[in-house]
Amino acid sequence: MQHLARTALYMSIASVLACIPSTDADADGALPKLGTVTVEGHQKNTLESPASGAEQGATISGHALDILGGAGQTNPYAAISLLPSVMAQNPDPYGLANVPGGNKGVRIRGERNPHGGIGTVEGLPLSAVNPGPGEQFLFDMENIRSITLLAPPFSPDKLAVFTTQGYLNSHVLWPRAKFGGEVDQSFGSYDFHRSFIRLDSGTLPTGTRVFISGSYTHADQWRGPGASPDYRYNGEIGISQDLGRTLSAKVYAAYGSMKENNYLPLTYTQASNLGQYYNLGYNSTLTGNVANDVNYYGYNRQKFQDYAVFGELNWHPDDQNTLVIKPFYSQENGYYLQGLSNLGGKPGIRDWIIDHSLYGVVAQYDTQWHGNHFSVGYWFENLTPPGPPTDFKIYRMVNGQLVFGGYGLLARATANHVFNSPYFQWRRKVGPVTFTAGARYLMEQTPSFSVYNTAGIPDASYANALNLATSINSARSVEGRTFYQWLPYFSAVYAVNPDLDTVFAYGRNNGAPAFNSWPSVQMNFAAFQKAGVTAQRAWDQLAPETSNSFSLGLKWHEAAWYVNPTFFYATYRNKYVNAYDPLVGISYDQNAGMGRAWGFELAAGAKLWHRLSVFSNLAYDRAYFTQDLRTGSGAFLPVTGLQFPDTPRFIGSLGALYEYGRFSIAPT
Repeated sequence: MQHLARTALYMSIASVLACIPSTDADADGALPKLGTVTVEGHQKNTLESPASGAEQGATISGHALDILGGAGQTNPYAAISLLPSVMAQNPDPYGLANVPGGNKGVRIRGERNPHGGIGTVEGLPLSAVNPGPGEQFLFDMENIRSITLLAPPFSPDKLAVFTTQGYLNSHVLWPRAKFGGEVDQSFGSYDFHRSFIRLDSGTLPTGTRVFISGSYTHADQWRGPGASPDYRYNGEIGISQDLGRTLSAKVYAAYGSMKENNYLPLTYTQASNLGQYYNLGYNSTLTGNVANDVNYYGYNRQKFQDYAVFGELNWHPDDQNTLVIKPFYSQENGYYLQGLSNLGGKPGIRDWIIDHSLYGVVAQYDTQWHGNHFSVGYWFENLTPPGPPTDFKIYRMVNGQLVFGGYGLLARATANHVFNSPYFQWRRKVGPVTFTAGARYLMEQTPSFSVYNTAGIPDASYANALNLATSINSARSVEGRTFYQWLPYFSAVYAVNPDLDTVFAYGRNNGAPAFNSWPSVQMNFAAFQKAGVTAQRAWDQLAPETSNSFSLGLKWHEAAWYVNPTFFYATYRNKYVNAYDPLVGISYDQNAGMGRAWGFELAAGAKLWHRLSVFSNLAYDRAYFTQDLRTGSGAFLPVTGLQFPDTPRFIGSLGALYEYGRFSIAPT
């Protein structure tokens, strides 16, 4: 369990090289049609803009993103942490610490993202199933135009690998129409410092626009030795080009390199006694006791490089028709070094090698006909594992040195993780009511793995180790399969008057198979075998979590205030849980739960006078199991009626924004 550190004080100094207003006219046109959910123009100086239509959520943009994004200006989770029913935690006050593994510390209405798969950029799942930092730390906030969070249900054109948790999308700030630039310099406690620069070419005679940016960030850990990050280098470039009256193209590329020490996760007992353990971190020195030295900070660190490139081809022959094609590619390589008290039966250091890539395309065609708006699209994505893991090395501590102790896991993906999903959507206004209906058909092919016997293989790179492997361990190898799901959606918005809407929505959402059971099975294979659970049986027990979500609410927007009360209800099947299996003797992730959630959310904001605005978000969430859990070995756990883990029943936030000229203060 991670503890959210005390808010850090920091100072930011910004100089503008040229006048660059932050209005839409300076960006490269309006927000893209594909995945657009942003509403501009309500209260100018509030910290959030409620989502449009029947969808429940909010958009953070402009000056609000500068404030809520925090001093680190890197992590999108920091920007959404104050929204209704959102619990977004980071062990670092600057939002710069990457939590190892897929669970990055955000829950929405009690739902977590177990594989880092909630975030998208320009509607594209650039990170998907990813235990590394991925897109979460790849983009500087100065290059992000807005961040939108939606809670289920939402329309079929909101694409993400998994959607039961919600939809979190970042819109990038494409090259501006005017020449100019931006320089930001930030300082803070624990040797935090960050430098950022961006230059925009403006519109060139050829109709081309280009921007380029770079940044460097460092911060020491606030509890324990080491730095988080020791360094983070980032570079981004964007190009847009008009290719005639009806055709335009854009390309965006981002590069990130980061190295940092991990934060020590607190146990439940430690987190329950923060007076004693508030500053607890990893050990600064080696003691010679291997049981203690697994917590040496030098044995708990990470290093990653990430790349991403995506494009957009937009063809709009007339006002009624638009075709948008968005190809994308992303690659990541690096490692997690983690000390574990029980690694193969005794203390050791695990070196988790991560080297993977993904590619895909999203295409959508929009047309209007006699008052009807139709959207038809297709999403394809191919993911190379990990996740789940393919390469675990084990090191033992001998006389203060790390000695290679063999492989905990060496596997090759014989089939990748592949998504194919056509979707359609219809919208029409009938009198004061706007109806939207549609569906996505999701085909998810899970990966297959050949696991190798590793006896005699020396300490080598992943590729060389595979070349040296001579035999496959068929008992530990698995074959994937393909899941098929219909994900329907329907909503109605009744306009009571120009300022007041009554909204209703229903949607089915897809969640994650429990891929995190894979390392548990592989690293505890003998225990699973003894309980009668083979690797293939455990793999076959994976199933996509699904939810049916309903929402009913009001959206009341006046010139100086807004109030959005919402009731929500959801049922869950194949609920993703981490549960103790008494027959195996360990806790591991499973798709074993049946559940239900209902609650109430209230989002409100007001402009009290021309310099001061306030907002408040409150939520009650009763999310609980409706059946006892049946574990992978067949044992039953009595959980009926219990609240989902790490899901508070009450959660709230309050904030204000005071502006005086170019200065602003925003306590939250």
